Amino acid sequence: MHIFCNVNCCPYEGKCGNGLEESSKVFLGRNRRTGRLCVVVGEDIQAGEVLDQYLGLMEHVSVSRADRPRNGGYRLVMKQRPEKPSYPVCVAINAEDMGGLMRFLNHSCRPDILRGEEVTVDYGADLWFVCRCELSDCRHSNIQNEEDP
Repeated sequence: MHIFCNVNCCPYEGKCGNGLEESSKVFLGRNRRTGRLCVVVGEDIQAGEVLDQYLGLMEHVSVSRADRPRNGGYRLVMKQRPEKPSYPVCVAINAEDMGGLMRFLNHSCRPDILRGEEVTVDYGADLWFVCRCELSDCRHSNIQNEEDP
C-alpha cells in the first residue's frame, strides 16, 4: 500500500516529504510536430530547478548489463544503485501505466527552455527511439528519418 500526504490529511499541507508535489510551472500539452502529449512550461524556470519526480512502478532488473532490459517506452533503468545495498540490486521505473507529468517529457538535443515551450530532456547518445528534435545541430540527425522501433 502506498500512503502519500496531501493538504487534507497532513499538518504540513502535504509538504512533509511524504507528499506528491508537482510544480505549478508546468502543464500537459501537445507537441506541435508530432501531436503527442508533452510537458510545457508556463513560467520561467531557473537552470537546475527541480520540476517534479519521475514516478512509476519500480521493477527489479538484472544487475548484469547484458541481461537487463534497456530503456524503452516509459521505462528508465536507473544507473545509480541504492547506497550500501545488502545484495546487488538494480531497478527500473516504469511509468507506462501510472506516474506523474514527467513521464511525458520528450527528448531534445537543446537544453534551453523558454516560457511557453515544451520541457524536454536530453536522453544522451544511446537513444531507444528516433530523435525528432529537428534542430540544425541535432546529434542524432543521421536517424531522424527512420521509424521508431
